[in-house]
Amino acid sequence: LAKNIKVAEASKVIENSQRDINIALVNELARIFPELGIDVEDVLSAAATKWNFHRYTPGVGVGGHCIPVDPYYMIQRAADVGVPTELITAARSVNRTMPIHVAGVLNELLYRAGVPSGEGKILLLGWSYKAEVGDPRETPAEPLFEALQSKNISVASWDPHLVESDFPEGVEVITDIDSAEGFDVVVLVTAHKACLEIDYEKLASRMRNAIFYDGRRVMDLDSLQEMGWQIHAVGRPL
Repeated sequence: LAKNIKVAEASKVIENSQRDINIALVNELARIFPELGIDVEDVLSAAATKWNFHRYTPGVGVGGHCIPVDPYYMIQRAADVGVPTELITAARSVNRTMPIHVAGVLNELLYRAGVPSGEGKILLLGWSYKAEVGDPRETPAEPLFEALQSKNISVASWDPHLVESDFPEGVEVITDIDSAEGFDVVVLVTAHKACLEIDYEKLASRMRNAIFYDGRRVMDLDSLQEMGWQIHAVGRPL
């Protein structure tokens, strides 16, 4: 019985570690292909025509209390018995630093828009770690906020699944999305249904710079462009 319990516990850790590795691969590709002038989603869509390809989507980062946490248990247990965990460790590094990478891209967008240093304003749509969940644990929104804050960029967020106390100090909490105005960049961080169904045409009219960054690759970017947005997305060339 004790052995079965250990196997069951280990299987959960391995499942989440495998998902972390798979996500890390597409996140790393989302950094590489834009530098080659290629949209990573075009490459993934082509690869998905192969029957044995497992499709994952890049994003601003990995959150929650399982996938970003469980690999560290495996890393520690392997270290205890003197076995290296190079692949698991590398995957964690890629996913952990993804918010920092995205912050750098957003900073570049502000620069290209002519926003003076220290005056940029970014609105994060969604804060919780996954869609339709009111749980901010290990959310990639927090390290993204910290990275933006380190660049003297003001950050606000709207998440209808959370209350004001769920956000860290320094984040301007938007309680009514219809009141949001004067931002330079809007970033989709969490694909809540409410975030996807915002009246984006009206929101664009209230922006200082109507720049949209899809951090989940779920939006109809062509439609947003027709509404007046300058569109960008994780894994897409600037």
